[in-house]
Amino acid sequence: MIKFFRKIRQNLLSEGKTGKYLKYAFGEILLVVIGILIALQVSNWNKKRIDSDSEKEALFDLNTEIKSNIKALEIIIAEHEKSLVAGKEIKSMIVDTNKLNSISNDSLKSILIVMNYNYTYDPKLGILNSVINSGKINLIQNKDIRYMLSSINELIIDANESTKVIEKLRGEYYWPMIASKREIVDYNKLTRDNKTSFRNPEFVWWVDFNTTVRQEGLDEENELLEFLKKVNVLIEIEIKK
Repeated sequence: MIKFFRKIRQNLLSEGKTGKYLKYAFGEILLVVIGILIALQVSNWNKKRIDSDSEKEALFDLNTEIKSNIKALEIIIAEHEKSLVAGKEIKSMIVDTNKLNSISNDSLKSILIVMNYNYTYDPKLGILNSVINSGKINLIQNKDIRYMLSSINELIIDANESTKVIEKLRGEYYWPMIASKREIVDYNKLTRDNKTSFRNPEFVWWVDFNTTVRQEGLDEENELLEFLKKVNVLIEIEIKK
């Protein structure tokens, strides 16, 4: 093809057709430029297609991971809500002598155990961290999704803060205090008389602390849950496009 064009140019020059030669040369240059532009456009299309496929793949994987984490968080919230209810029930018995004295040992044992539920939310974040660390997050066109994905780790830390505080104080304060008052944990030996230990200032403080911090933790956990649901809805919308 190159030899063909070269022969045409040589014929035009040999025949003294300078004007036609210049027009032809310009046309040839124009064709080359157009060819380059087309090649660049095709390359850009291919890159966009590859990036779009990679974006959809990342969004699909994130959707699956976040759905799993939402279910796990809903379980944690349900258990912590039971803990809060149990703590409030203990508080009501502390101020109501008749209620405390009339409750059976088995029932009281169950309530105390539930009050001390303190499950930590431990979501699977392998895909999220991989998308962020590899830079694939920049392939996601929706800016709101990119921002929200970048915020998840920090929100999880905040949601787990109350659980960690309770765990720390339970080890440093609750159990050492309980050790000297075995009737609170030795449920079979509970009697009308030693139930007064439930009004011990240290125990009362623990119940107040536990319910207060648990409520704060639940507020943060529910905020995280709504956040995860919202980002997942946005992800599913992008996947369907």
